[in-house]
Amino acid sequence: MNIRPALAALAAVLALAACSQKDPAREAIDAAENALNAVYEDAEKYVPERYAEVKKELEIARAAFAEERYADAIAAVKDVPAHAEALAQEAAAEKERRIAEMNANWTRISTSLQDQFAGIGARLEELGKMRKLPEGMDKQLLEEANAALASAQTTWTEAEAAHAAGDLETAAGKAAAAEGMAQDLAARLGMQAR
Repeated sequence: MNIRPALAALAAVLALAACSQKDPAREAIDAAENALNAVYEDAEKYVPERYAEVKKELEIARAAFAEERYADAIAAVKDVPAHAEALAQEAAAEKERRIAEMNANWTRISTSLQDQFAGIGARLEELGKMRKLPEGMDKQLLEEANAALASAQTTWTEAEAAHAAGDLETAAGKAAAAEGMAQDLAARLGMQAR
């Protein structure tokens, strides 16, 4: 019996089986990519570790596809669309939590910072009128403190502008920076922390 025609026939059947899985594998990978791309922006920003886990599933599928292991590729991505949907929900929840936190910080900072600025300004004015500055303070430090106050106030003004424009993230970042500058300045001037 000549085995060559049987082997050729088997090879043809295997090639046909592989081809028959190639298109479904490509479609499954495309669907997974589309599902992940739809949630990419928020998922990478708010739940980056989980996003990386789901992306890894897609990468495993791509590698299997490249090696013509189409059944493995399909198996690797079969859960990606469901995982992408879960990612979207997790990212939305984390985004909501961060927004609530930023709003709370904004409210706290905006109620206390103007008072801090006024207190620092009054202290600088008082120091500026003294003939002899307190120990550890000289004219240069006083000038630097005035410049630092102006810088903190500018940063706060930028925070208010970002908040008014609806850019909560920038507003929160600048507000925290202004608060930190004010606290640092108050400490340098020997003022009690508020």
